[in-house]
Amino acid sequence: MTYTPEDEEEPPQLRRLRLLVMALIVVLMLGIVTIAATIVIRLGFPSVPVEPVPVEALTIPKAHEVIASGQGPGTVHLTLRGPDGVEALYVFDAETGKELSRTTLTRN
Repeated sequence: MTYTPEDEEEPPQLRRLRLLVMALIVVLMLGIVTIAATIVIRLGFPSVPVEPVPVEALTIPKAHEVIASGQGPGTVHLTLRGPDGVEALYVFDAETGKELSRTTLTRN
C-alpha cells in the first residue's frame, strides 16, 4: 500500500483500478478452487469394477450393427443400427440372453 496524506484524496481512477484488481484476484482464486475440486472429484473416487456377463451369447437381428453396449443390474444393453438406418436400444437378460425389451431411438 502507498502512503496517502490525510488531506489528499485518492483519484477515482486509482480507486476503480484497485477494485478491479481485487475482483480479478477473487475470480482467480475461485478458478483455482474449481480446478482443484475437479481434480479431487475425478481422481478421488475409486472406479466401479465391471463384472463379466454370465450369458454365453446374444442373438441380434441380421444385418444390424452394434453402435454401443452397456450393462445394468442383471441386464445387457445394446444399441443397434439396422440396415434401414433406424437405431434401437435392446435390453437382454444377462443370465439367459433373452431379449427383454426394444426401444426405437429417434434423433432430433
